[in-house]
Amino acid sequence: MKIKNIILALAILPALASLSFLTEGAYAQSSQGSNLRNNQQNASSIFLKPDALVEGEYVTLGDLFSGIDPQQQDIAVAHAPQPGKQTILDYRWLYGIAQRHNVEWRPRTTADQVLITRASQVITIDEIRDSVEVALVDHGIQRPFIVDLSSDNFQLHLPVDAKALVEITALEINSRTQRFVASVTTGAQTAQQRTYRISGKYYPLTSVPVLVEPVSRGSVIRADQVEYRDFRSERVPAGAIRDINDVIGKEVTRPSNPNEPLMFRDLSNPILVRRGALVIIRLVTANMALTARGKAMENGSLGDVIRVVNQSSNKTIQVEVVAENEVRALPAMSQ
Repeated sequence: MKIKNIILALAILPALASLSFLTEGAYAQSSQGSNLRNNQQNASSIFLKPDALVEGEYVTLGDLFSGIDPQQQDIAVAHAPQPGKQTILDYRWLYGIAQRHNVEWRPRTTADQVLITRASQVITIDEIRDSVEVALVDHGIQRPFIVDLSSDNFQLHLPVDAKALVEITALEINSRTQRFVASVTTGAQTAQQRTYRISGKYYPLTSVPVLVEPVSRGSVIRADQVEYRDFRSERVPAGAIRDINDVIGKEVTRPSNPNEPLMFRDLSNPILVRRGALVIIRLVTANMALTARGKAMENGSLGDVIRVVNQSSNKTIQVEVVAENEVRALPAMSQ
């Protein structure tokens, strides 16, 4: 009986050894599968950001990837572009950075990339023009004038932490051609100092009266229908009216376009007495004042000397127009 038990035990031992081996192998496979799933899960939780807006001088891992270890967020990996500029980081560069810093990410396609934009403060062309105008005045150019810069699209981008100040540090002026070249400096006396050169031309201005609305022929211009406006001096034609008092109260003889210089030939004194109209003739001296009725022989404006027929004496006399349909007999010429 003992011999049978021994034989049976010897037969069972190989089977138990085989079972133990299978159990350890299965455990090892299960452990490897678990680690692989954990790694896949870690990798799947890290995503590439398609674009990033950075304010400082460097691009960090946190600008490129989401889901990474918080301690890796601020690791600088590249220089940022200049303020206001952009650059593209492609999949090869991104994969190399991920491997170097043990970030569980790999590109899915060759189209994977990140667009990096550097934030900036913008100095506009108008701000630059204003600074140039002040510099021109400081160099003796008399106002009024306007400044025409060589590029209407020119603008400056400064770092977000820089002082948004513009200085004209040099100015070359040709007074004959009215052209200039200005050195525009930002961030003066700091590590962020930059100087740019921009050219342009200044144009002296002349202020002349213009109509603010259409006025028909034969109408008398009112004070609220005219105002001063600046024009480049070389564009103001000879014969243009310079004084607004030479416009108000005048009659339009030829229609003029609003917002354009007015010419003396386009205006005249309003006709107060028209040919054939009945007028009142007044004769005033130190000793007497007489009135009579007459008929105008010609048109007359204020202050004009015209001929009228005195209806009482049927004689033609010379008179001065003083108001609408009212004239003053000239003592030396009265009859």
